[in-house]
Amino acid sequence: MRSPRRLLLITAIGLTAAVGLSGCGVAADDTAATVGGVTISATLVNQLATDDAFMAAMTNQALQDQRTGVVEGPAARQVLAFLVSSEVLAQEVARWDATVSEQDMAQGEATISQQAPELKGRARDSVLRYLVDRAALQARLGEIDPSSDKDMRRLYEGVPAYWDQVCMTAVVVPAGGVADARAALRKGADLADLEESVQGSRLALTTERCVPRQYLPEALRTPVASARIGALVGPVPGVFPGDDAVVWFRVESAKVVPYSDAGDALAELVRLIAQQGVESWLNLKANALVDIDPRYGSQVEVGQQGLTVLAPATPVGTP
Repeated sequence: MRSPRRLLLITAIGLTAAVGLSGCGVAADDTAATVGGVTISATLVNQLATDDAFMAAMTNQALQDQRTGVVEGPAARQVLAFLVSSEVLAQEVARWDATVSEQDMAQGEATISQQAPELKGRARDSVLRYLVDRAALQARLGEIDPSSDKDMRRLYEGVPAYWDQVCMTAVVVPAGGVADARAALRKGADLADLEESVQGSRLALTTERCVPRQYLPEALRTPVASARIGALVGPVPGVFPGDDAVVWFRVESAKVVPYSDAGDALAELVRLIAQQGVESWLNLKANALVDIDPRYGSQVEVGQQGLTVLAPATPVGTP
């Protein structure tokens, strides 16, 4: 099985991508998350988070002093991240008509027997489902034929938000360089040149490569959406939590890439899937499908260790 790898799109050039989540659409108290319209229940999250064998399989060590009926936030978020990943896999197995083979089942059973023999009941079923679906989807994605219109259309239609793209220049400027950046821009400096003229600045995006809006940091999405084409916007603060750096940007164009023009990007996706395996597709899908109940988290972040449910922006009970 391949180790998790990060799908490096926007993060490779300086801006960190995370899926902003809200309580909108959360219909019931027992909803921890929805994935493509499928509910992951809080009951299941709590059940697995208080199962020592399951948590040991997740973390390589059993939780100590876990009080019955009480689930610590980090444990719940870890379980929820696993269940979200598992549901995305299951939905993609169905969408790609992937087949779970007897070998997949046997290998999944063997993995559990060797590495997590204490798993029982629903916990065991959950881990087995994840393992076999992952293996089946990996095999099917490995069979994608770039010359097949059916495969390419399925790839294109599988990530509709990916094709809503913006072409822009963006520069990240440290707080200490804001005055210098303002002065340089007033004197007519090109935005892209701030990287050289303002110490600590970095050119994060260029118009050479348009990016999906969904991969912009959440704090940039609204300013970018409302920006006039060609207008300089900035400084935009609060883009990076815990970092006082600001962003200046200029949108040159925006587009929804039609299937007829997506050939090069689809070929790149095929290469990424071939190189990085199922993780690359899982990461793309998670950005489009997931809605987390705010009791459990504020965002889903896709990183080197797979999916992470981040802590709530405002803890429950905070005035």
